[in-house]
Amino acid sequence: MTAWLGDCFETQLYYAKCFIKENGWTLACVCRDEDIGEVVFTAQPGIRKLLNFVEGGTIDVILCHTLDRLCSRYAAAEQMLHELGAKDIEVWAADPGVQIKANDLIEYYYGDQRCMFGRGNHIAPMPDELYEAEHLAPLPYGYRYTGAFNADRQYIFGFRMVDADAACAVQQIFQLYAEGMSPAKIAALLNTLGVAGPHGKPWRDTTIRGDRAQRTGILNDEIYLGRSWVPGRDYFDFLPALQIVAQDLWHRVKQRQSLAARGIAE
Repeated sequence: MTAWLGDCFETQLYYAKCFIKENGWTLACVCRDEDIGEVVFTAQPGIRKLLNFVEGGTIDVILCHTLDRLCSRYAAAEQMLHELGAKDIEVWAADPGVQIKANDLIEYYYGDQRCMFGRGNHIAPMPDELYEAEHLAPLPYGYRYTGAFNADRQYIFGFRMVDADAACAVQQIFQLYAEGMSPAKIAALLNTLGVAGPHGKPWRDTTIRGDRAQRTGILNDEIYLGRSWVPGRDYFDFLPALQIVAQDLWHRVKQRQSLAARGIAE
């Protein structure tokens, strides 16, 4: 069996091991993530590790501390239970010590959450303004804000996720530039096709070209590689769920930019 744990790792692991011993199970793997949410759920290192074990067919039980530690969204939890059930893998919650069934999800996510798994959780009210994207930092083109419950059952609006339509435009920009089209011609093409630019404005060549040294412009923003960079730091956070552009396409664009800087390409 595999134990999947989120926040409060040491406490959850202690109770998980007690529950495993009581049931006579053997612990094969411990998967850990720091947070939960649909934005990065399947891309989190712990979940990816868990899914690899599932695909390998080496486990028959997954144990989480409480149901909310498994997944914060009904749709994602339902899909996971369905896929695990098809592989005859059971999902258990150490607190209160029961197997999680599909019918439990409906009651938990849409019923009284304080009475189901993980009793005692308090659902704190959130100020209305925290649900509005305009109160958060602007996101690069290709992304939007969404919300999810955190481990304390508070609904937090502020998770980042890929905007599918805008992401297609970003991929097209990188592909066209790598194939030899100039930023000015790409902008003209997108405007002709009626593709809305950042903030709904028409496309401009400077929006696409930007400044490579300053990491500005569509072609220079490493968030499209899944890298989150904060000024003042000399390293990136890698966020696979936010990657839009493949590594090889990024390198092709960088190569063409280098040629352009030397006057060899436009």
